[in-house]
Amino acid sequence: MRLFAAFVIATLSGFIALSYEILWVRIYSFLTESSPEAFGYLLGSYLTGIAVGSLVARFFCGRADNSARDRQLLTLSLFMAAANILGFLVIPVIAAFAPTWENPEIWPLWIIGSVSALLGTTFPLVAHFAIPADERVGARLSYLYVGNILGSSAGSLATGFWLLDVLTLRSLAIVLALMGLAVSAVLLLASPGNRKGRVFVVGGLVTVAAVLVSFSHPLYYAVYEKLQYKDDYEPGVRFAELYEGRSGVVAVSASGTVYGGGSYDGQLNTSPLPDRDGNRVIRAYSVAAFHPDPKHVLMIGLGSGSWLQALANHPDLESVTVVEINSGYAELASRSPLVASALTHPKVKIVFDDGRRFLRRTSHRFDVIVQSHCVYWRAHATNLLSREYLELARQHLNKGGVLFYNTTSSTASQKTGATVFPYAWRFQNMLIVGDSPIEIDRDRWRQKLLQWKIDGQKVIDIDCHADDLEVIVGQEMWRGVTTWEDRDSILLRTQDDPIITDDNMATEWWAYDTYPEDW
Repeated sequence: MRLFAAFVIATLSGFIALSYEILWVRIYSFLTESSPEAFGYLLGSYLTGIAVGSLVARFFCGRADNSARDRQLLTLSLFMAAANILGFLVIPVIAAFAPTWENPEIWPLWIIGSVSALLGTTFPLVAHFAIPADERVGARLSYLYVGNILGSSAGSLATGFWLLDVLTLRSLAIVLALMGLAVSAVLLLASPGNRKGRVFVVGGLVTVAAVLVSFSHPLYYAVYEKLQYKDDYEPGVRFAELYEGRSGVVAVSASGTVYGGGSYDGQLNTSPLPDRDGNRVIRAYSVAAFHPDPKHVLMIGLGSGSWLQALANHPDLESVTVVEINSGYAELASRSPLVASALTHPKVKIVFDDGRRFLRRTSHRFDVIVQSHCVYWRAHATNLLSREYLELARQHLNKGGVLFYNTTSSTASQKTGATVFPYAWRFQNMLIVGDSPIEIDRDRWRQKLLQWKIDGQKVIDIDCHADDLEVIVGQEMWRGVTTWEDRDSILLRTQDDPIITDDNMATEWWAYDTYPEDW
């Protein structure tokens, strides 16, 4: 094999291998609900497989005579074919067994590691086959390393930042498998030996490629549903809406439940009435209870769009700026009659960006900053819960302004907020913090709820729901704890919990179980 041909193969193999890894990270993260450990576990499994594959390759590199090199070219092509066929099957196999595995977080790592071992044989075999044992072996090997690194980098960048936005999971897996099989076929045709035999094997690879494409739909059928519901999955259950993009996967169930990255993100509902409020959107309406006159609101995270619909129609509000990193949420919300009008509301401006980066770049200040769906134990939650983040948010509050954010019942999050800010209240599992005294005015809240309208319809009709209104405004207990709690009580209750910082990432790694069981 000529050195240039080996360089091209090393580059393509790097591209394919890293692209597969990105797909596997996506589905494994989805399976584990975006747990912080997911990437580390999968990377460890992947690299272990690559190392094992490299070790296995040495058994095919023992001799240097021409006949051995001829066999190695055939071996290389067959290893590449096997690696790409199995690489294509990794995702549907993991999805197929997810509903039956006792530990669905463990077994996929064995599958991924095993297939990675096959991918790991490619580079050593290419290097051994293409580089003669002479005084230039080091230089030639460095050229192949450059090609492999370029391919790996290109695979990471092209797949992670472009292809995930333009192709579905199934389509991208097909593209990678066909690329690998094509390289394998070229190697077979280039190898010496029986020409008819080579053509026959290449014909077999073409047949395999056709079979993979033909059966890709049933193989990848309901992949995300199986990964999401696991042992609760029922055949035939499908998401009503599904969005795949480089920032993640967003799905909506038939009942209106929204999942982001495999984790619960809320429900499509804008009614605060007790018998309808499954997503507790009453928390969005509670802004009227603790802020007397919110004119400008920043909302970090769009979620289902239900909170935006409620806030955009606040009787006194003048503007709502929404920062969302994943455009899929907006796309799915635009298809829902319940919340679609919020996206085009004249008061609403939507910015697609990272929330923390947006705050670092903007000079605007707000009366209320709202964060409604940051689950404290998920990967990267620290970015929106840490002491450093709270200090950043503080810089963008107007006088009398508050940060209103979901602690998802993490007592470490509550302690951090109540420590950073001199004034704080907890409402259900939301924390209200600021640098000015915060007054809870239930009469004002009652009056605003009666004025609130969405798409011209009253949120609460006093003639029909007078009792419900009093239940909402007068609620004292929530899931076994008080609905409202002041700062002194929060600090006393959470005195043994840590302060979340960018460095300790407490809730992601070691402060998981700090919340009461009945929350």
